[in-house]
Amino acid sequence: MEQYPAIQAASMDPWLRKQMEKDKLGWLKDEDFQKAEEFVQLMRVMYTSTLCISSEQTPTCGQILPILRKLEDHFTVQEEDTLFVSSIKEKVWGNLSGRYQEDTIQAFLLEATAMDPRFKGKMESDATWDRLREAAVAEEEGHTEEQGHTDTDQQQQESEEEGKEETATPLYKPRNALEELFADEDMELRTTMRQNTLSVSERVDHELQLYKGLPSIPMSESPALWWWEKRGTLPLLTQLATTYLCAQASSTPSERVFSTAGDTISQERSRLLLEKADMLIFLQKNC
Repeated sequence: MEQYPAIQAASMDPWLRKQMEKDKLGWLKDEDFQKAEEFVQLMRVMYTSTLCISSEQTPTCGQILPILRKLEDHFTVQEEDTLFVSSIKEKVWGNLSGRYQEDTIQAFLLEATAMDPRFKGKMESDATWDRLREAAVAEEEGHTEEQGHTDTDQQQQESEEEGKEETATPLYKPRNALEELFADEDMELRTTMRQNTLSVSERVDHELQLYKGLPSIPMSESPALWWWEKRGTLPLLTQLATTYLCAQASSTPSERVFSTAGDTISQERSRLLLEKADMLIFLQKNC
């Protein structure tokens, strides 16, 4: 298509026409150019989709299902399609429709789509939100239990160290004048705080409702940056979202790393130490 004017001009050259007739070569007809134009227009969305999932600077895993739905709409055969276009659509979508059909992969992609603030409005499955709720509760409870063990070990270690000291510190910390004056108010405040403390499941439910109510963000914004800015409002979901944002949609980024390693470690630089090569590749991919 780009070389169409040059091809047309060359085909009008008498010497070339004579050679083509002599060798009985086929001529490019208007129908051929029309098919080429239809093919380019039809497959341009596939090229754009490939660029989307091959990115390595932004989270891409949550894009897979929305992109597949857009491709399904694009490659659905229409009544006005020519026979050439219809055959291409059927073959392309026949290949794509069999991708990502395993139950575990499908569930993970649905959850990743829900945790992407660009596409969360497209999620209508209650089962996906239920799985995310269970995952957030389990992760927070596990983190709390681990923190509790750490605090217990630290307190035990501090107690052993204090026992070894010659001068013991007083266990009772005297209150200052202001604490003594407002002791009743402090006691009432602590009681109220204990009563109003929400359980982990209640906190997760509250954050999920808040997250669903927030508007989606444009495609030009970064979901990772969005979650970082919401870490104070949605701390539990932010922690869960990082497990999905780090997953790449394709192997392209990792293949680029291998290509960078091949360019770094060559025959001329075969004596590079492992640590030096690792640093050079890191700098190349992160600077």
